[in-house]
Parts: sequence; C-alpha cells; structure tokens
Amino acid sequence: MKINLSLCVLPLVIISSSRFVQAETIHTKVAILGGGVSGISASVNLTLAGINDFVMIEARDTLGGRAQNVKFANNVTIELGCNWVQALGSNPINILREKHGLVTAPTNYSDIAYIDDKGKKISNGFEVYNKFQDLYDKVDQLGVKRLKNNLVDLSGRTALSLAGWFAKTPLEEAIEYFTYDWETGETPEVSSMMYVANNDNSNYGTIFGPDSDNDRMDIDQRGFRYIFLQEAAKVFKENDPRLKLNSLVKTIEYDENGVIITTDKDIIIADYAISTFSVGVLQHRDVVWKPEMPDWKMEGIFGFHLATYTKIFMNFPKQFWDDNQFTLYANPTSRGLYSVWQNMNAPGYFPKGTDNNIFFVTVTQDYAYMVEAMTDDQVKEQLMDVLRKMYGDDIPEPTDFVFPRWHSNPLFRGSYSNWPIGEMNQHHENMKAPLHNRVFFAGEAMSKDFFGYLQGAWISGEETATHVIQCIKSSCPKAYYYPEIQNNKIPGVTVNKREI
Repeated sequence: MKINLSLCVLPLVIISSSRFVQAETIHTKVAILGGGVSGISASVNLTLAGINDFVMIEARDTLGGRAQNVKFANNVTIELGCNWVQALGSNPINILREKHGLVTAPTNYSDIAYIDDKGKKISNGFEVYNKFQDLYDKVDQLGVKRLKNNLVDLSGRTALSLAGWFAKTPLEEAIEYFTYDWETGETPEVSSMMYVANNDNSNYGTIFGPDSDNDRMDIDQRGFRYIFLQEAAKVFKENDPRLKLNSLVKTIEYDENGVIITTDKDIIIADYAISTFSVGVLQHRDVVWKPEMPDWKMEGIFGFHLATYTKIFMNFPKQFWDDNQFTLYANPTSRGLYSVWQNMNAPGYFPKGTDNNIFFVTVTQDYAYMVEAMTDDQVKEQLMDVLRKMYGDDIPEPTDFVFPRWHSNPLFRGSYSNWPIGEMNQHHENMKAPLHNRVFFAGEAMSKDFFGYLQGAWISGEETATHVIQCIKSSCPKAYYYPEIQNNKIPGVTVNKREI
C-alpha cells in the first residue's frame, strides 16, 4: 500500500458539534500520539537532540495520561491514577521527584491492622504476613533463575503452590491478595511467574541500585503529574502550536513512506509517528489502522494484559479506623474483595485537623470491572456494609465519595499492564516492534523490564525517541519481529526472527 500524499493536501470537511468545519493539514517530521508520561519523555528527548519539528496529539485538555488527580473533600488533592514513586535510587521517576521537590511519604507495607468480619483484631496477622513475604521472595528468585536459563514459564499460582503456599483462611487470602494482586493488578492464576519476577528484580534490585528497595507515596497538593508537566513545559511554550490538545486520533494510515494521522480536527502528515496508546486501547481497536496491523504484531498485543487498579476514596466526619497505614480486612467469602484499605491520616500523610479523614480501598481485575458496572451509590452501600462489619454499626456515613472508571474509559481501557502466562518474550518483541520503521510504539507495556511502572513509561518514551532520532539523523536501527509464532512453528521456545 502506497500512501497518496497528494490526496491529503486537499482541505477535509468534517462534522463537529453538528456543524461543518474545515480540517487543517499539518506536515511534520514526527507525530507523538498521546500526551502521557511516555509521550512527554519522547518529546523531551527529541528536543534535547535538536529535533523540534514534531507535534503531540492528546485527546484530553491536559497532559499527564494516567497521572490524574482531583480536589476532594475539603479541597485536598488525591490521586486517581499513579500514586507511588516505586523504587528509589537511580529510578528516573525518583530523580524527577527529587528534582522538582515532589512531596511524598514513605510507604511501610508492614504497618498493617488486621481485622476479621466480626470486627476483631487478628493477632497473628504480622506473623502470617512475614511468612508469605519470605516465601514470595524465594518465588521471585526462582522466577529470575528460570528466565535466565530459558525454562518454561509458570503461572504465579503454580509457583506459589510449588513453594508450598496454599491460602486456606480469609487472613491468608487477604495477605496473598495484598502482596500479589494489589501489586500486579491481576490474580496469580493469570500472571507469568518469570516475567513478573524479573519485573520485581529490575525495579527493586539490579538496575536502580541498592537504595532502590523503597516506595514513596505522593501526597503533593500540586499532584503527581506536576513533575511531568514541569518537564513538558521545557518543550512546549504557552499556546505552542505543536501541542494539539482536545484532539482525538481516529485513523492511522501508514506505509514505508510515512504516516497520515486523522484526528477529529486535523490531518497530520508525518515522516514518523510514536504511538503511546495503552495496550488496552490497541486491543479494543479504538483507533482504526490502515492497513490493519499485521497478525504477528496483533498476536503480541492481544496476548498482553492491561490490568485495572481502582482506588475508591471516602471522606468521613471523623476517623474511626486505626492509625496504621494499611488495614487488611479478611473477607470470609470473596478473596481480596474490599480487603486493602489505606489511611490518609497515617503519620506523615495528610495532617489531621483539616476536616479530611480519608480512608480508601482498592479493587483490581474482576472486582474493578464489577464496581465500574455499578452506580456510585451501590458501591458506597457495599463499602459501608463492609466497614460496619469491621467497625460496628455506629460509624458515620461518608461526606465525600469518588472513584475512577479506568477500564470503561476509551482513552485508557485500564490502569497498567501485567505480563500474563502464555505471553512469550518473542510476543512482547512483536508488540513493541515498529511498522516499516515509520510507526514506533512506546508506553509502560512496551518495556520488558519495567512494564506496569511509571519508570517503564518514561524509559520507553526515551528509548523510542532515540530510535526515531537515529532514523532522522542517519539510518534506523535494526529492528526485528518473529513471524513464525502465529503459525505455531515454534521449536521449543526458539523462533527465527526477521528484520523489519
């Protein structure tokens, strides 16, 4: 397929808000599709390389992607999206935290109150928690070893079972959920043992240095996205014509000669494009590709997972829960449902005495889909039933209530990625491989080592921009894909790669 650029210089008339408008045709060297963390990182690196001939297309009226916050209760900023600087040391997100003075609080995952459905404190919770943590560390080490030795992958559930862990009590299920699902966004049954273990090791061990094994939760009233907006401000000046906000990408037409992007406002003709759409958006085909992406690429995309991690915030007239950072509810009937609660009144977090008493709970995967299908009042009623089991019938009603609907939002389709059992390294290489060395792919899901993390998004944007810079200034770096996976011609786990 050859793109007929002569057709695209003609003005296009589209319908917007029930009236005809004339679309602008824009010519540029690079089009960055999406203004999230990866897109911002790509724009920063293009600029540093002296390439300023690019546009960024963002569907929302602001940058930051899944870094989103709102004013809640008595004018306090809470994070609906990413909330933690996960791994310190040389983690680029930690470097941005320090550079821009982001206010954070240290997270102590062992500072937990354990409560059953009768409202009683569970005395052996800390003992069971430590036992599981020790076992999970060994599973991680085994997963990294199996990956290095090119052994067959196992599910997280299989790995835990082989290690001798069988959750038999509501407490054990709650602790397992807190350590596994609450981190990966999905259950051990669907998660890869090897790649999840490598992900943990990359973030908290071998790459960012010995001081990296800590997390800090953002409590900055400017919002987590402040650090990314500050970086973007170095690239885009006020009213910068290269920044196309409130512009929804509708179609992407590509071949070996270039890329044409049609939005609901403009036609953009580019030599190169960097797609930062989430893997969920790619899976849902929310953007039309012309031609369709090849089977080898779609197989990698459809095989990956975008997990949904939903925080449900409530503010109360007073605090009736413990001062611990976390409270684990041992749900007797549904493993992990409304089990992980967090106290924003904990020491070092939001100060007391400001009329804000925020207690929030997180749900993932099927539970996240469930709450998205309910009304706010229905979700609130369920949560209050649980809290009354935990703390008694005389607790007050919440004064404020909010949660995002990440999965059903067509701009996101979820929160962050998780490597599922069955997705091979070759699938992942195919997922991030460029098309004709014209359309490149960035985003946290495209990072083998850092998928699911902000650092994965930032590093992926940087790496992808580097490839595009090389294409512009000299010649594109060699890129490969694996055409034989879809035809099941896999001798063991080795398939022949082919250059793009």
